[in-house]
Amino acid sequence: MPPRRAPRCWVPMSSGIPATLRQSAAGTAAMVLTALLTVSVSLPAHAVNADSVDTLGSASPASRVGAQTLPVSNASTVTIVRDGYTTKAAPPKPKPRAAVASAAAGATSGAAVRWPFPGRVPIAGGYGPREAPCSGCSTFHKGLDMNPGAGTPIHAVAAGTVRFAIAYDNGGLGVHVILDHKVDGRLVSSLYGHMQEGSLAVSQGQSVAVGQTLGQVGTTGQSTGPHLHFEILLDGATPTDPYSWLVQRAGQP
Repeated sequence: MPPRRAPRCWVPMSSGIPATLRQSAAGTAAMVLTALLTVSVSLPAHAVNADSVDTLGSASPASRVGAQTLPVSNASTVTIVRDGYTTKAAPPKPKPRAAVASAAAGATSGAAVRWPFPGRVPIAGGYGPREAPCSGCSTFHKGLDMNPGAGTPIHAVAAGTVRFAIAYDNGGLGVHVILDHKVDGRLVSSLYGHMQEGSLAVSQGQSVAVGQTLGQVGTTGQSTGPHLHFEILLDGATPTDPYSWLVQRAGQP
């Protein structure tokens, strides 16, 4: 038969602990709790658990962002097309055209027809009917009388050949020249009369260029004063108005 236990005796806690002691204990506990919270909050960033850092640093390589790359396909080949060209020898330089007018005339090289004098000159008489200005002079003037002054050079109105040349005063037209030309495919002759004696600069059969000097203004033959008597002969024989003929081909003087 087991031994009998002695009955437990419950001794009630005395409530006689002084109130000041209880208050002191409660205040101490509050201070300790506050200190613990302050320490945990104010820890620096490097005081974080090392295990946590290792965990972040050992992240899976698959989660890392790799460098961007631009794949280049061999199929995308750029083809450069160049324009073709050929080389040729440079064309020969054209030969300069020879000047055919004298410096005194101031004629333009290559002109088909020009006036006997450069610039404007006084016209003393035109083509057509007139009163005879002298004994033995015609009442129908077959030419144009121009008076630029005695001794002024006279120039060929077109390129041609000297058909007739009189170098002395034989009356009538005095010292004079007749040139044959091809103008617009037609034979046209020009006549230059009353030249100054001794000034004739061309001879029969000679080729002359447009603007070439033929002689000088004079008053030989049946003349009332120094002037050029100028005629245009169609087909080499038929007189026509020389002023109109020149204006149509050489323009106004």
